[in-house]
Amino acid sequence: MGHEVDDSLLWILIFAGAGALFVIPTAGEVPIVQTLLALGVAVGPAAALLMTLPPVSIPSLAMLRNSFPPRLLVMVSLGVVLVGSAAGLAAKMLLP
Repeated sequence: MGHEVDDSLLWILIFAGAGALFVIPTAGEVPIVQTLLALGVAVGPAAALLMTLPPVSIPSLAMLRNSFPPRLLVMVSLGVVLVGSAAGLAAKMLLP
């Protein structure tokens, strides 16, 4: 992974979706994103990942499945991916 990960919408969506699936300890996303940027990953996908790693994960959704309706959990997950994608697009446009 490196320079082949460009600022395309596809990569931004992939990183936003992947970030919403994984469990990362608090503040663990920062060194991950720094490493990816050092390897040459574009700023858009990195920003999408930075925004989506902390809020939700598969284990957190599984733990909440008995407390909230499945539809709400899906909507929250999609909302996180959407916000992460918007952040990636904004970073792509604002940073050189």
